[in-house]
Amino acid sequence: MMLGFGWALLDARIGENRPHSHLAHQISLALVDVCSISADRNLRLSPGEAVLIPAATVHRLMPSGAILRNLYVDPFFMGTRDLNKSVGLERVSAAEANALALVQSGKDARKWIEGFLNRKSSRRIDPRLGSTLQRIEPGAAPSELAKAVGVSTTRMREIAVRDFGVPTTKLLQWLQVQRAIEGFHQSHSLAAAAAAGGFSDQAHFTRRLVEWFGVTPSQALAKIEITIVR
Repeated sequence: MMLGFGWALLDARIGENRPHSHLAHQISLALVDVCSISADRNLRLSPGEAVLIPAATVHRLMPSGAILRNLYVDPFFMGTRDLNKSVGLERVSAAEANALALVQSGKDARKWIEGFLNRKSSRRIDPRLGSTLQRIEPGAAPSELAKAVGVSTTRMREIAVRDFGVPTTKLLQWLQVQRAIEGFHQSHSLAAAAAAGGFSDQAHFTRRLVEWFGVTPSQALAKIEITIVR
């Protein structure tokens, strides 16, 4: 797994996962096996084919054991949102899928994402959010984020909904999960990862990871090698 600010790339076998959604757009590439994505419709991927799963789309990956390359990108990557105006799953072109399969490094991943995002209609998110969320303590309350940005709690919620499609509470939870994954990279301890994300305990971290990714921390992180890319 390569993890950068606003993006992550994960090569792994599909585990048992529940229907879930998250703040990031997800591009899934079938590497070796035939896979399927269940969302508003079922879509089959042969090896070498990829699909865009827009942010907030409830989906499930199948079958268990199949190998996928999953690329996640949220509005922090380029400071823009609305990568995809369509509703539901969208197949990625063969050329883009082939290029994604060739990604070997963080530099390659960022270059691929930039090329992909630049062909999409988008608009800027509030520039104060990126810098503030990079320095705010994980587990902070919505009122603390609003104060750090310099707006009222009500206005902060409006900005979060406009730029990320979720209220401030959910935006902060997304940040917590990312910090916890970084914490696991440092410690290889789920308890320490939960603490790094500002979760009250490991069970709290588990609930959030299941909500966002459909899997438990032991399923998602125990066998994954993580590289942090700055």
